[in-house]
Amino acid sequence: LEERKNIGISSLISNFAKHPKRLASYTPEKIVNELRNEGIEIKPLMKGSLRGVAFEDGGGFKTNFEDGGLFQYHPEKNSHHESAYYKISTGKGGTHRYDLEGNEIKD
Repeated sequence: LEERKNIGISSLISNFAKHPKRLASYTPEKIVNELRNEGIEIKPLMKGSLRGVAFEDGGGFKTNFEDGGLFQYHPEKNSHHESAYYKISTGKGGTHRYDLEGNEIKD
């Protein structure tokens, strides 16, 4: 656990990056709880109207994971994709956005 805390590895997020349809089995609240249980730091979003707003206060969240990856959740409020979505960026797979059911959102 300590090693995972230090380098930001999250098997849950890696799993989502490889199998985004699994997002449908989780609520954003459940993901936050699971990540915190793994010792992963959850941060508020850094841009837009929800910048700096904690998840618990209606904001989104972001966290880093292996491969320089980034996992974000953006709630429906002020979403430029018209609904809540997840954004997963990896060094190998690039950046993808998914609805809460794990379906890719095409820009």
